[in-house]
Amino acid sequence: MRPDRLRNPARDELEVLEDQIAIGNGDQDPQKQAGEAGAGCFQRGRDARPTGYWSRDVFLVVAGAPTPARGNLIRSVEDFHGAGRQGNLVEADGAASSASTRSWLPSGAIVLAPMDGVTDHVYRALITSRARPGRISLCVSEFIRVTDRPISDAAILRGCPELSRGGTTQSGVPVMVQLLGGRAEPLAASARRAVQLGAFGIDLNFGCPAKLVNRHDGGAALLKAPERIEGIVLRVRQAVPLDHPVSVKIRLGWESVDEVVPIAVAAERGGASWLTIHGRTKAQMYGPPADWEAIGRARASVSVDVVANGDLSTDSSLERCRDASGCTHFMLGRGPMGRPSLLCGAANGSEAQQLQMLTSMLVEYLERLSAAGNPEYRQVARVKQWLSLGKTQNADVAPVFERIKRLSKRAEVLAALSSG
Repeated sequence: MRPDRLRNPARDELEVLEDQIAIGNGDQDPQKQAGEAGAGCFQRGRDARPTGYWSRDVFLVVAGAPTPARGNLIRSVEDFHGAGRQGNLVEADGAASSASTRSWLPSGAIVLAPMDGVTDHVYRALITSRARPGRISLCVSEFIRVTDRPISDAAILRGCPELSRGGTTQSGVPVMVQLLGGRAEPLAASARRAVQLGAFGIDLNFGCPAKLVNRHDGGAALLKAPERIEGIVLRVRQAVPLDHPVSVKIRLGWESVDEVVPIAVAAERGGASWLTIHGRTKAQMYGPPADWEAIGRARASVSVDVVANGDLSTDSSLERCRDASGCTHFMLGRGPMGRPSLLCGAANGSEAQQLQMLTSMLVEYLERLSAAGNPEYRQVARVKQWLSLGKTQNADVAPVFERIKRLSKRAEVLAALSSG
């Protein structure tokens, strides 16, 4: 059973369009035409953007693009499953319909960001166990690299061990499997398999700025070709059952923030359930302040939800980002590593309380890393990495990092954390 904290359009009430709807391809069985993808993901008609197909004698609206207003609608199954592109349904008189999109995400969703080499399943388990009830809506796994062939089950389970227990953390927070690559077919096959193994949904990484990744046609390299993003998203969306979301993570562009609108539109046209946008270009890496207004321009250009990401380290920064971008959903990465009260414990705790909570969490983190079979050197390295990132978000974390940065033994690190 899917966690209730996320809205699953497949579970939502179905709204039947009562008008007579012609499908324009003879007497073929429309349910048969829908094929393998036709099993189930429908979204309520008044809010959904139709990428619809027939089921029995009614037209049901699938998650994705603007709702038809009134009148007879004409669309073939092949428009979606063949040409495969989301878009407006066309009314019988030829006018394109328009309306708002329904969200897969709960109101004010907080998503725990994927950070390669940082936010592994141990970290996700710790943070979601410590988080205030309902505070974290969703986690995303570290990216799993897909090259010229589909990845193995072992690789998927290694990247997202939560799949072995229903696709959620121990606290019941669903985990999206993030895939990274530049070839549509291997990505589609890998995504389909990840869902078969229990993934709630698939997140496609078109934002990683690492040079090695980009040189091998992955991550942010795709930002230079929005049409490739559209094609990959489309193919993955076709491969994954429609009751599982396919989200997309991007940056503002490769070099210019002006690139974000065509990139966002391309991702939506491919069938993205929602977009997550980091407020910097690839060229900017993590240097200048995140451009929340540019995220807002992208948000205004699409009808799917947009999750804002970048420089979200305090409650006030969430408010400023909301005001600048119009976004009500946020992805948090480094922020909680410096100020855990963003997600955990009492909100708005004092700096002393923040540090006390942080050191307590780091001690538990070491225990969990050990229980998961990590060798001592990796346990120590992960704690150092956490503090190194946390001090960029909260200067009060820097002294804690200084106490342990030269230590190599787990016992030494525990003693240093306890002495603070």
